[in-house]
Amino acid sequence: MKIVFILPGSGNSGGVRVTVAAANKLVTRGHSVRILCKNTSTTLKSSLRNIRKRIFFKDDGWLKDFNGKLESFDDIVDCSFADKEVIIGVGMWSSAQLARLGSVPNPKIQYIHGATPWAAELMDEALSLPFPKIVIASYLLPLVKSFGGGPVIDIVYNGIDRGEYFRSVDESERNGIGTIYSSHPAKDPETVLAVLKKLSVAKPHLPVRVFSTGKRPPQIEKSSFTRFPSVETARDIYSKSLVWVMGSKSEGFSLPVLEAMACGCAVVATDCGGTSDIIKNGE
Repeated sequence: MKIVFILPGSGNSGGVRVTVAAANKLVTRGHSVRILCKNTSTTLKSSLRNIRKRIFFKDDGWLKDFNGKLESFDDIVDCSFADKEVIIGVGMWSSAQLARLGSVPNPKIQYIHGATPWAAELMDEALSLPFPKIVIASYLLPLVKSFGGGPVIDIVYNGIDRGEYFRSVDESERNGIGTIYSSHPAKDPETVLAVLKKLSVAKPHLPVRVFSTGKRPPQIEKSSFTRFPSVETARDIYSKSLVWVMGSKSEGFSLPVLEAMACGCAVVATDCGGTSDIIKNGE
C-alpha cells in the first residue's frame, strides 16, 4: 500500500513524533510511506531560528528519525500523489487542507490529534469535511460527531517505546516534582508558573525540574530548567521526579503523562483531553 502523511510543520510536537513512529512501523510492514511537511522556514528569521536550534541545542526535531521519503511543500495543491496513494492529513490544519485536493481522486483520511479551541474556525472547517477520521482519544468522539462530518474509523491511541522510557536511576534518588513548560495558551503557562510559585513558598527546598522547547521564563530558576532535552535527558528528569505535574487547558493525547508513568512518576494532571483515557481520578 502507498501512504502519505501530511504534516503542518516539522516542529518538536507530539503529533510529529507519533506520526513518524506510525509511519516507520508501516515501512517495516512493507508499505511505501512518505511524509509531506509544510515548509515553515519561509523567512530569514525562521531559518536562523532553526539553524540556532540545531547548533546550540543539538536538536533536529523528530523528522530525522523517519525511515521513508520526506518532502516539503509550500502549497498542498502543488504536490503530486501516486495512483491510489492514501492521503492522511495530520491535525486540524492538514485535515482542513484535504478540502483543497478535491480534484485528486485518492482516498483521504483525517488523523485528528486533538481539539483546537483556540482556532475554532479551523476546527469547524476540518471536522465538517466528509472524509473518514481517526482520533487519538475517546473525548474526541462526541466532538467529531457533533460536526456531522465523515465517520470515525476508530480510536488509535498514541503510545511510547518502553525501550526509551523506564526508571533510569535508583529509587532512592527520586524526589521533588517535574513539569513541562510551554508559552502556548493551550498549555496554560500561567497555571504552571502559579503552581511552581506556591510550591516554592510551601516547600522552599523541594527539588523542581522543568523542561521545554521554548525559552526559560524568569520565574523558573536556570538550574531547574532544561531546553530541548534528548530522550535520555528527559528520561532521567522523569526518573528523578517523585511527582509529575501536567497543568494544560487543552491536550490532544499528552504523551508526557505516559512517559512520566513509564519512568515511575505519580502524575497529577488536569482533565484536558486524552488524560482521561490514561488516568483514573484518585488512583
